[in-house]
Amino acid sequence: MKNRLAAVVLIALVQLAGCGGGGGGGGPSVPTYAIGGTIANLTGSGLVLQLNGGSNLPVNANATAFTFITQLAAGAMYNVSVLTQPTSPSQTCTVSNGSGNVGSASVASISISCATKSFTVGGTVSGLSGSGLVLNNGGDNLPIGGNGAFTFSTPILSGANYAVTVLAQPTGPAQTCNVVSGLGTVGAGNVTSVRVFCGVFSISDLLDPLAAQQWHLKNTGQHAFADTGGVTTMDINVEPVFSTFGFTGNGVITAVVDTGLEIAHEDLAANVIPGGSWNFLVPANDPSATDPTNTVDTDGDHGTSVAGLIAMARNNVGGIGVAPTARLKGFNFLSSDQAETKFIDSLGASASSPNSSDVFVFNQSFGISPTSDVLIDPMDEAQYLSGVTHLRGGKGALYVKAAGNGFRDIGVSGNCDQAKATQSLANGTFTGLSCENANFDPDNTLPYQIVVGATNASGVRATYSTAGSAIWVSAPGGEFGRNAALDPRFTAPVYAPAMVTTDQSGCTTGYSTTTVNNGSSFDNGGMPNTSCNYTNGMNGTSSATPVTVGAIALILEANPALTWRDVKHILASTARQIDATRAPVNITLSNGPYVAEPGWTANAAGFKFHNWYGFGVVDASAAVNVARAYTLGQLGTFSNTGLISSGTINIVIPDNSATGSAPSTLTVPANPVHVIEAVQISVTATHPATGDLGIELKSPSNTTSVLKTIRDGFSGSANLNGMVLLSNAFYGENPSGVWTIKVVDGSGINTTAGTLTGWSIRVFGH
Repeated sequence: MKNRLAAVVLIALVQLAGCGGGGGGGGPSVPTYAIGGTIANLTGSGLVLQLNGGSNLPVNANATAFTFITQLAAGAMYNVSVLTQPTSPSQTCTVSNGSGNVGSASVASISISCATKSFTVGGTVSGLSGSGLVLNNGGDNLPIGGNGAFTFSTPILSGANYAVTVLAQPTGPAQTCNVVSGLGTVGAGNVTSVRVFCGVFSISDLLDPLAAQQWHLKNTGQHAFADTGGVTTMDINVEPVFSTFGFTGNGVITAVVDTGLEIAHEDLAANVIPGGSWNFLVPANDPSATDPTNTVDTDGDHGTSVAGLIAMARNNVGGIGVAPTARLKGFNFLSSDQAETKFIDSLGASASSPNSSDVFVFNQSFGISPTSDVLIDPMDEAQYLSGVTHLRGGKGALYVKAAGNGFRDIGVSGNCDQAKATQSLANGTFTGLSCENANFDPDNTLPYQIVVGATNASGVRATYSTAGSAIWVSAPGGEFGRNAALDPRFTAPVYAPAMVTTDQSGCTTGYSTTTVNNGSSFDNGGMPNTSCNYTNGMNGTSSATPVTVGAIALILEANPALTWRDVKHILASTARQIDATRAPVNITLSNGPYVAEPGWTANAAGFKFHNWYGFGVVDASAAVNVARAYTLGQLGTFSNTGLISSGTINIVIPDNSATGSAPSTLTVPANPVHVIEAVQISVTATHPATGDLGIELKSPSNTTSVLKTIRDGFSGSANLNGMVLLSNAFYGENPSGVWTIKVVDGSGINTTAGTLTGWSIRVFGH
């Protein structure tokens, strides 16, 4: 740039000299000389030098020399000064030999020396009653004697990273202290924003203003800015974890595999791992490659709202997550072209660009809703198996997956008509049969997943939540959170509480805006959401999944040695039964009544299971208590029986008959599995409308599970081609013995009989 400017000046001088034409009065031109010098140790940007109080020269970061554009004649005085000091990092630059008179040559003896500023790092401690707390920042240890302000003695250079952690927890009495806003980059001033919370706290005592409306944490019947409220105690019982142990998910890394994650959000930034996220929409060498903030969707970023339910910070703004100090990474796979390599790279297969290999818990608030059977991608299955085998130092990552939102509708006209005909609205939810089955999504049929259904604030299945035997547990997902005064078109559940969580920042993008009517005052930018940084309309099994992820983070903080199977076992063992009197769904077929969807079923190992809820609703307090006293190794070595196949068979499935097909049996040997952890079957059958078909499996202990209900969303699809289904209903039983399958045609609309042509079984366990 300097050479180009110099050339322009030279041309102007030549033209000026040629203008005199015959005047003969001009004398020789006066020579001028450049003013410049050297620069040492400049790393910041924004430095501006000034010559004689008027000629300004911006200097780029890392420059080692400078020359002003303005030149001075011999004998002229020069004075060079610093007009603006550099920032990013903040530096102080001083001038030496900066003034004098121009001689008969350019001035090159001026020197600029820059030094990066240093600032202290500190913050406040609260809730400390024990002694022995020691904080660490790099190589600087700081014993803390009491509550109040603290400052590390060693200053940190501007532009350098700081990472405040707890080196030693207090004793006498013992406490757990957690650091909030402990990571960052030193700017142009002392850092005073680090907060250390020690010991216990109650949700009612929080200064985060929206926490009181987060019914999934503590349900007091609040409305969460909707028209109606919920039922007291229908939550995940997390307050005792906070008030008794002070666990907040400290040290647990979670990944939000989704549309994006706004890493600078005021209620997320403190927990986002710097440089830990990944943006699949830009090349790997792009400066924004580690920023998955969603700029594609301006009408709400699903991933940002999911992240808030996991780990909104306890920082006196917004609300809090279930695990308010858990660490966050975001991988915007859903906003990408969704290539298979990007999928597995988001789920632990990659150690760089992105690094997903250090993740403890993966949140998968996504899925597919096919209208015919789909087989799992072998690469998916291989990655899930690898993740539970190798990640977390061999203890296995946790994969938490949404069951689906297709109880009423899967988006294809007519496919859910038969299911809807069985449904009616009663006591806060729809009864009857689910149009979608959790087993429709092949990723849900793997034992490596924790598949999650959704409940509402009244303590029953959320109206949309997909049912199925692949569900492990349920968690709050909410309804729709709307206000009838703003959107009067719907029935009662729409005006019941949804979830209060983070939204895209500002009032022009997100679920909450001031530009359109979003159906609730809160989401229209009303009080107390005038910044529009939050939403009260997040729902779905997409919400139940991160609530469960947060609970798992608390479990892993309580006992980091747990394996993935230990965590699943703890969740199943401590889940709380709800809606206990829910009656089975009976459908009258041509030859009598048929139990199309059983009620709660107790298996031979004592576990209660329901296709709506899995083993029940997550109980964070009960789970943490069990985790703290858990005996490691009690589940033994994970193995499976391999596929045990019927070979080709030919069993008629009579039309519209409660009797169903004649029984077909397979025998599972006594070894290698003695205790069931999951049962997977594959079914092949011919039928012109497979939505008519229900599939039941009975164990040697006489426990029956319905893996596919009749009259579901496969109504327009013919034949099952090795469809894989999974059931958790047999958990803990002994698999040895005879297993029996029955296929029922539960509709008279299509009168053609079907045929069961083959099936196989694979039992996972120890």
